[in-house]
Amino acid sequence: MLAFPDCQMLDVTGPLQMFAGVNDELGRQAYELVIAAPKRGPFKTSSGIGLVADLAIADVSPAKCRASDTLIAAGGDPGLCRALERGEITALIQAAWRRGARIVSVCTGTFFLAAAGLLDGRRAATHWRFVERLRRFRPQVDVEPEAIYLRDGDVWTSAGVTAGIDLALALIEADFGRAIDLAVARRHVVFRIRPGGQGQFSPELAAQGIRHHRLSKLVEKIAEEPQEDWRTDTLAAEAGVSPRSLSRLFRKELNASPSQFVERVRIDQARRALLETELRSGADLDPFAVWIARSQERSPQHRPNSVPVSKHRERPGDRVQYWLRDIPQTHTACLHKRSEKP
Repeated sequence: MLAFPDCQMLDVTGPLQMFAGVNDELGRQAYELVIAAPKRGPFKTSSGIGLVADLAIADVSPAKCRASDTLIAAGGDPGLCRALERGEITALIQAAWRRGARIVSVCTGTFFLAAAGLLDGRRAATHWRFVERLRRFRPQVDVEPEAIYLRDGDVWTSAGVTAGIDLALALIEADFGRAIDLAVARRHVVFRIRPGGQGQFSPELAAQGIRHHRLSKLVEKIAEEPQEDWRTDTLAAEAGVSPRSLSRLFRKELNASPSQFVERVRIDQARRALLETELRSGADLDPFAVWIARSQERSPQHRPNSVPVSKHRERPGDRVQYWLRDIPQTHTACLHKRSEKP
């Protein structure tokens, strides 16, 4: 783990704890966990809490890096800019990549990978607040504003902070399979394993910031009963406003039309149900989730680059991944404000 003073503590400790969980599950040291920073010894994170570096970055020899090694670059303000200026982490990443190591970033650690040139022509994720900054910093990078995490070959990137835990679980699945991955998630009471392409904001999270009381109550009801026939006139009657006023409220508070928000809620809940359902047989799948997935597959908005189911049967959960690929991603998260006319 490549860290630095004033980095985000959870970027470091979140993934490392997941890897430690693998060691506990297997009863052996499957992962050797090491923190490297500009100087060996204690350093303060952005929260003021101290961590201890096992090694100085200068002591990490790129010549000893193997294909089985993984370097993870943490992120976080206010230390990121200083760490980029020092150049030590960037240089180590470049050298380790040439030796065949797996390179990973958490949150704004993506900037180290971008500075090293590893992300040129690749898709990458980062914290949603830094998407535009990353695009300006390295225009050659294809920045995905919505993704929780992304894999492009042996380069992995994630969104902010707790997304590093999602990324670590994905790495664990790649290394040891889904059974160990799920066991580690359960051990740490992780609510659910999110797919990498899922948006950084759920509709429910966006709804928590609603200031209009009637709209807030309406959104809660949509989330509780997504299978209901939520047409615009029905929604307006439920909220006690005209359809036109309702549309204005949704645009103002959620940056979406009523129908768009209902669709986002349904898709988000279908994703969750498909991911959390035990996949012993097709009968075990949540009927509503399957209906949502199939209806989206028939939709004109169906993604043209969906991968056939025959290509996704190499490991447990492939049926889920197939359907998830057929559910169109929300192009802009609810909390993002766009210069879009209603």
